[in-house]
Amino acid sequence: MLLAVDVGNTLIKLGAFSGDALQGSWRLSTPAARTPDELGLTLELLFNHHLHLEKPLEGVVVSSVVPRLNESLHYAFSRYFDQQPVFLKWNSGVVHLEVDDPTTVGPDRIADCLAGHCLFGGPLLTVNFGTASTFNLVSKEGAFLGGAIAPEMSASFQALVRSTALLPEVELNLPSSVIGRNTADNLQAGMVLGFLALVDGLIGRFRQEFSQPLKVVATGGRGAFFKEHLNCIETYEPYLTLHGLRLAWEKLQGSGSKRPRKKP
Repeated sequence: MLLAVDVGNTLIKLGAFSGDALQGSWRLSTPAARTPDELGLTLELLFNHHLHLEKPLEGVVVSSVVPRLNESLHYAFSRYFDQQPVFLKWNSGVVHLEVDDPTTVGPDRIADCLAGHCLFGGPLLTVNFGTASTFNLVSKEGAFLGGAIAPEMSASFQALVRSTALLPEVELNLPSSVIGRNTADNLQAGMVLGFLALVDGLIGRFRQEFSQPLKVVATGGRGAFFKEHLNCIETYEPYLTLHGLRLAWEKLQGSGSKRPRKKP
């Protein structure tokens, strides 16, 4: 059994794999202030309560974009799981990074590129709707060629509300018209339709500038929403990053093998 851990700025996502199969997944809020023991006990309780292991835990692989938590995570998994976690890094060698400064590429983006290419082939564009929306261009051979980073819709809306005295919080639902007749409709038109246009426009620009046809795979919290409302996104894979961590673990252990590709 392999435990994959994707540590984001807002959420920690965990997935337990037996071979290729995802046996269970969980989401925790990323702790602002928690001791290593508190973090370890929380993870141990969650893991043992929801998953009865038929096989021993063979490893832990981590993607973290929150450096302040890395030492606590290492301690927690060492003490409570008897595992030395493997942290995916820019120099892990699982994806070739054809960018100006490879040291700045986040491990979550590397995992998305690896999983996208292994599961769907290339060239492709992966779009992860997390705390930030990240667009990752992957070559036919599986190299990361660069991309774009945009704000996330909910975070942008919260920043707008905090910065204004009279704008209320509303549900970010798809409006029936861009012409809002009240404040709530105006906000939904601007935020929801605006971000749909942003994503559609960026994907269009990637396709325009890249010389080969691109598959587009979405993941992350609002990935299903954007897949539903944008024809330019062909596939939604909610566990893309976790699968990328699993594949990275296999490569790092020297046991990676070609997997059957999903049909887009």
